[in-house]
Amino acid sequence: MSSKNMLNLSRTVVRTLTTSAPRRAAAKNEVEKGYFELKKVQEHFQKHDGKPVFLKGSFVDQLLYRLTVALSLAGIGGMAKLFYDLSVPKSQD
Repeated sequence: MSSKNMLNLSRTVVRTLTTSAPRRAAAKNEVEKGYFELKKVQEHFQKHDGKPVFLKGSFVDQLLYRLTVALSLAGIGGMAKLFYDLSVPKSQD
């Protein structure tokens, strides 16, 4: 085998191994099924409906958000009570 043929063969092998799968699929005019599913999910989350992205999921997302807000408010209230108890002296009755 000549050195020129060997060089072409090595280029072909390297190009085959380093070309990404989406690029190879595009070269074959094939689109993966997952691409369309991903596009549907992206459209759902990028829709302009006034909701923040972390609430656009399912009911579980809304439940977790409300639970987080409630626990945060309870923690802030507990801290306020602690600061009040520590700053106001108790009567000596």
